[in-house]
Amino acid sequence: MLSPHEYATLMLIKHASQSIDLRREEIHALVQRRLVSIDPDERSTRITALGDRLLEALSSFDQSRRLY
Repeated sequence: MLSPHEYATLMLIKHASQSIDLRREEIHALVQRRLVSIDPDERSTRITALGDRLLEALSSFDQSRRLY
């Protein structure tokens, strides 16, 4: 299970227009879980297909719980 900081970092990586500080400890946890990859040449992070699917699933779950 992701911590709130890891979840927020995952969303930030997906939607950020700039690279995120690679020293953040959440990044390393996300890499270990294969939700994010690091491109050493560009010193940037990317969300993986697994990370993208996780965010989609969580977004769908959140939307289905909303009461109108």
